[in-house]
Amino acid sequence: MWKKINPIISYYEKPVLGKIKAEKRYMALAIDKDSSKSYLGLAREITRSKGSVDVPGFVDESKLIIVQSKNLLSWTKKKDLKIINIDKILKNPSQNDKYFIGLEDPDIWRDENGITHVYFTIAFKYKNKIGFEVYLGHAQGKNLDNLTATAPVLSPVLNKNIRGFKEVAISPEVYSKSRINLTEAQFVNENNEDFSRIAVVEARDMSKPWNFKSFIDLDKIQYPWCIGETSPCVFLPEDFVSLNNRLLVGIINGREKKQVVDGQKVFGKFRPGLILFNPETGEIPRVSPEPLFEDPDARTITFASDFVQTNSDEGILYAHVNDSFVRAYRLDGRELQRYLNKNCKI
Repeated sequence: MWKKINPIISYYEKPVLGKIKAEKRYMALAIDKDSSKSYLGLAREITRSKGSVDVPGFVDESKLIIVQSKNLLSWTKKKDLKIINIDKILKNPSQNDKYFIGLEDPDIWRDENGITHVYFTIAFKYKNKIGFEVYLGHAQGKNLDNLTATAPVLSPVLNKNIRGFKEVAISPEVYSKSRINLTEAQFVNENNEDFSRIAVVEARDMSKPWNFKSFIDLDKIQYPWCIGETSPCVFLPEDFVSLNNRLLVGIINGREKKQVVDGQKVFGKFRPGLILFNPETGEIPRVSPEPLFEDPDARTITFASDFVQTNSDEGILYAHVNDSFVRAYRLDGRELQRYLNKNCKI
């Protein structure tokens, strides 16, 4: 059932959540890595859709669900995710010019006290103009069945042309009592076009509002696979792969530039790739010149969402394909380490 894509990556042929061709679409699988007996996680279920995911302007409405698995390779829906106090949080943003379209793209993180933190996108669609306004929501509790929402940790910064934040990669390192994380920012340019950029944010308390620090402009690197839009995914565990200079190895999702086909603007390919990240400064000193892989069934989207280390030399990376189903990819840690040692000397 595993098929090799390249020396580092093999893919599990059967989707682990959803089907290649199905009306019900699933995305953004995140794993509770401390769940026992059977594995638990969260995913995004699309409830209503308008347009095509390949063309700017499409709208997906969605909800978050709890999923379960016995082997990490077959996930099923357990129930809808319930979050105490979420209705109060959703009422805070003014909805005169926008409407709520759902919760999206979860991330799960557990702190040193055993508290489960879930970060997720709170998404609003503008009523009278193109685009969205998004908040990086937060909830915490003993487990996924006992979560209470707090105020979003990141909100739009309209005077900086930022319509919001989503999809966080949490650093495992703490310096000067703060943690520098990466997140996706929805940025609006001078032509009123919105696109995704990686943003550096600082958290002194993981359950209270974080501070936006800066953008990381990977477009200056001029690698085609990430010159259009970028979004962070996850940092790989240091006991899986490591570098002597104490930089973290991370995975981001990069998109090629939009193109015009038959007079219609369409998205470029979205694929995962490797970065090196300095957790003390928030800098990305190196980006891989090429993406890590592309799913064989992808039209334009292979979007990585989470990683689980299964032993000292292997791990599973999850990604959703065409915003439709979730696939598992096996990473060979030894091959990845060889690649890093050869190509990532700084």
